[in-house]
Amino acid sequence: MRNRKLLFLIASFTVFAFVVSCGGVKTLRSIPRSERKGLAALNFMNNTQKSRAEEFQPWEVGLSSMLTTDIESIGMFNIISKERMKDVMKEQEIQMTGLVEEKDIVKVGKLVGASYILAGSFTEMNGMMRIESQVYSVEKGIQLGTAAVTGKTGDFFELEKQLVTKVTDFLNVILTESEQVIIKAKVETKSVEASLSNYKGEIELMKAKELEDTGKKDEALKLKQVAKEEFQKALKEDPNYEKAKQNLAKIVSAIPVTL
Repeated sequence: MRNRKLLFLIASFTVFAFVVSCGGVKTLRSIPRSERKGLAALNFMNNTQKSRAEEFQPWEVGLSSMLTTDIESIGMFNIISKERMKDVMKEQEIQMTGLVEEKDIVKVGKLVGASYILAGSFTEMNGMMRIESQVYSVEKGIQLGTAAVTGKTGDFFELEKQLVTKVTDFLNVILTESEQVIIKAKVETKSVEASLSNYKGEIELMKAKELEDTGKKDEALKLKQVAKEEFQKALKEDPNYEKAKQNLAKIVSAIPVTL
């Protein structure tokens, strides 16, 4: 009992030290970026029943984002940016969501310079959530395995952390107990509604950028306004949601005062 309490205190102190030092991007392991392997994540497929699928659509992007943020914090992988992924897949006329053929996934990994690719899906039904993630080795050209977690939708953020631990096993990264404590402690928000609103806003921003790239600036501005409202909703649900704060700050500076 005494040893367990001591372990908890050590882990808690480690969490505190890690969080305090996060002014810059601090990782759990000190491996030079030049020695890290590239990892890319596709958007997750939303297999929720059609009548409610739209409600959880933001997590198609959100789940991928949360997983890569947690995996990057370990310090063993260089995460391939969504922008890089999107550019390559656009050139190849491949969708970010819904890529299921192993050969296509491996092909994308090679094109973006990734050693590993994460894909996956989730299903919400009657207050329960199931999340699955497939891990692919680009170098070997095979699927390494599938990780799955199931639980209450309200426990979504805990489920995501459980998934991180399972996914990293396939990546040959065994997290120590203290590392798991640190990762579990770093939660964007504990509000399901805030998370969905934030990622809905991010999706609207992505659409706005696509419109801007084709010269449709007026339509892009309208979507930016929608994104702004979603970020505000997220902060209404959770005033301490740092990611939503940052997104709102960026969008406010991007929208003319007249809107």
